[in-house]
Amino acid sequence: MPSLFSRILAGELPGAFVFRETRWCAFLDIHPSAPGHTLLVPRHEAAFLSELPPEVLAELGGYLARLTVCVKSVTGAPAVLVQVNDGREAGQIIPHAHVHVVPRFGGDRPAHHQAAKATSEDLAAMAQRLAATWSGG
Repeated sequence: MPSLFSRILAGELPGAFVFRETRWCAFLDIHPSAPGHTLLVPRHEAAFLSELPPEVLAELGGYLARLTVCVKSVTGAPAVLVQVNDGREAGQIIPHAHVHVVPRFGGDRPAHHQAAKATSEDLAAMAQRLAATWSGG
């Protein structure tokens, strides 16, 4: 059975996308730790990063670097938390490898705080701002 993320990537479930590329996509977390909490997700379904094909894993650094700049620019955050929960025991909820990019501000709540589910309107508005910055516009 496809993972929740595979279903979002296939368009079976809604997602507030920042970008969609051949091997990687980014969309907003529906339970954000902070506004702009973005997930960098490979299209290839694998539970662990180590299970991704080498050509997919090789692209991770470039997308991650660009996405952190994008999230900081749009949210005004001076920093981001980049986090991978690689396995259930590490806190991974969805068995599909992914990277969290969470905007952080001095004095904000703990990084692992899970907020209430964001509204689809809030997610769409943030995704639009992030996508515009990602595209250079």
